[in-house]
Amino acid sequence: MNYKIIPYEERYQKQVVDLVGSLLVYTGTISSSDLPIDDEDLDHITEVYSGRGGFWLAVSEDQVIGTVALKDMGDNTVKLKRMFVQSDLHGTGIGEALLQSALTHAQKQGFTKIVLNTNEHMTRAHHFYEKHGFKNIGKTGTQLHYELELV
Repeated sequence: MNYKIIPYEERYQKQVVDLVGSLLVYTGTISSSDLPIDDEDLDHITEVYSGRGGFWLAVSEDQVIGTVALKDMGDNTVKLKRMFVQSDLHGTGIGEALLQSALTHAQKQGFTKIVLNTNEHMTRAHHFYEKHGFKNIGKTGTQLHYELELV
């Protein structure tokens, strides 16, 4: 499949919301009756992920097929957020490319640590993050917490 990783563009906002919502339903995190999702950060992507952070899209034929974001948390720590790939494209390398884009950006920005939270239902994501060196550092409610030290 041909795709490219690009910085977020406003014209893709609805596609981002739809992709994230469909994947939250797919993983059992929310029910289809909760769609469309109403999420403040997705309504203001440019503002929320500005500064040393960022938001990237995997796009194929002008369709958003994946997302990843970094949010500056201060103290040289960045939070990995919105890591999603269209469910029928899992295992194709798109997630790897998105993660690599985020890691490269984080290192260029001088961050020393990446943290993330993921729902306990997203077992595929747990394996993905652990495969890429993230360490599970605990759990709060249904959220598992991971971190990766950048060198």
